[in-house]
This record gives sequence, structure tokens and C-alpha cells, in this order.
Amino acid sequence: MTSESSVPPATETIHTPCERPFHRSLCWGAVLAGTVVAVAIHLLLLALGVGGGLAIFRHLADTSPVTQFSDGRAFAGSLSAIVALSFGGWVAGRLSPCLKSGLMHGLLVWGLTLFLTLPGIGLGTALIVGRVMKNQSESLRINGQALAVVEDDTAKAAAKRCQDQLGSFVEEAVQSITTNAAPKATTRAIREVGFAVTKLFAPGNAATFPANRLETINALMVYIEMSTAEATTTVDAWSTSHLNLQTELDKVKAEVDEHRVAAVQTATAVSDEIADQRAAYVSRTGRWFFFALLIGLLGAALSGRCGARCAARNSHGHCATGKPT
Repeated sequence: MTSESSVPPATETIHTPCERPFHRSLCWGAVLAGTVVAVAIHLLLLALGVGGGLAIFRHLADTSPVTQFSDGRAFAGSLSAIVALSFGGWVAGRLSPCLKSGLMHGLLVWGLTLFLTLPGIGLGTALIVGRVMKNQSESLRINGQALAVVEDDTAKAAAKRCQDQLGSFVEEAVQSITTNAAPKATTRAIREVGFAVTKLFAPGNAATFPANRLETINALMVYIEMSTAEATTTVDAWSTSHLNLQTELDKVKAEVDEHRVAAVQTATAVSDEIADQRAAYVSRTGRWFFFALLIGLLGAALSGRCGARCAARNSHGHCATGKPT
């Protein structure tokens, strides 16, 4: 009786997919490749939108960028970001070495793409808000310059009218000189009476007006040879005429001041309106940005998982060995 030696049958080692620890199945090359694809597709879609008339970023060149913002443009930009992230996640999952790591690769593509594009998004928002503030400052500057020109012209016109009036006073007085007076006497009368009249009607001379009035009357009596009554009547008439002119000029100045106040109030109202529009724009942009990122996160993760499954179906080996059978 022969005894057969019992040899234990050879056991076949069966490798189940992804026996390696999870972190060892992470491939940064796949993540970088997916990120590059996501950024490239996003730029491609933005270029297509601008070239096709969607003009996603056209409001950067508008005179009123905030008012030109629309939900259609925000939707187009968000859709392009979602599509790009989904494609990038799929590529990263397709290149991942393990089926279970596709989801993680898609999430990493989303995070890395956001990290790379966030400065550009912030720059675009800053450009739009800066353009609004620049337009607002430019509008206020133009309005301020226009008001300054009006006030300057009004002041020059008032000064000229006062100067012309004083000149007419002196001319009126000189015409009363006798015809047989010497030429020097006429020149002296023009000089002295002109000096007295200028001193009499100088701005801010309310305290010295009585003394200046007597000095002007004396100048008319001495150099024009008027009587006391005639000189007094002439100076009083000049005072009344000058007072009427000052009242008219004060009325014009008050109208200019009212116009300036109204312009400032209008500019303030416009500034407040633009500030409200800017706040609304930032709020709407933030909402679109949040939902686009949320959907993009889900799209990148699910696409990464789909890409990993596609790679597993096309593979004929185990992901643990990485070699075909």
C-alpha cells in the first residue's frame, strides 16, 4: 500500500482592485493634467462666448459696467466654468491609477483650478468696481469743473460791471467841469475823483463809508467845482445806483450758489445710486460664483469618478500591480 504524500494545493493569490492604501493611489500628475485641461477649456469657452457675441466681459469697457451686468452673462460664465471643471475632473479620473481615487482626483482638480483662477476672478471684479468708481469720480470732477467755470465767469462779470459803473461815475463828474478849465485840471479831477469814488465803493468799507462819503463830496467840490448840495446829491445818486447793482449781483450769486447746491445734491444722489448698484452687482456676482463653484465641485468629483470607471473598464490588469495579465 503506497502512501501518497499529501501536498497542499497551490493557492492562487487573488488581488482585489485597490488593495493599496488610499493615499498611495493618488497621482498628482493626473491632477495637474486635469487642472490644465479645465483651465484651457474654460479659456476656450470664454473666448468662444466673446467671439460669438455673448460678450461676457464686454461690461469692462462700458461706461456703466454695473448697469450692463445681466444674469445671462453670469449664467454663460458659470456654465463655462462648470463644463471646464467637469472635463478636467474626468481627465484626472481617467488618468488615476485606481478606481476609488477618481472622486478624490476630481476634487483636487476643482481645488487646484480654483486656487489658480481665483486671482483672475478677483482682478476682474476689481476692474469692474474700479471702472465704476473711476466713472463716478470723473463725473464728479467734470461737474465740479463746470461749476467752477460758471462761478469764475460770474465773479469776473460782476467785477467788470462794478468797474464800469465806477468809471461811469468819474466820467459823469468830469463832464461837469467848465469848458474853460485847464487840461491839467481835468486830468487832476479824473485822478482825485476816481480815487475817492474807488475808496467810497470798495468792498467791506461799511465802517468807513460816512468818512469816505464826505471825502468824495469834498473832491467833487474842489476838483469839479460843484456846490455842496450838488455834490451831495451826486454822491447819494451814485450810492443808490451802486446799491442796486450790488443787489442784482447778489441775486445772481445766490442763483449760482443754488445751482451749485443742486448739482452737489444731484451728484451725491447719483453717487449713492451707483454705490447701491455696485453693492447689488457684488451680491449677485457672489451668488452666481457660489452656485457655480458648488455645481463645479459636484461635476468635477462625479466626472473624476466616471473617468476612473472608464479607465477600469478599459484596463485588463489589476491596479495593484499596474501590469496587464
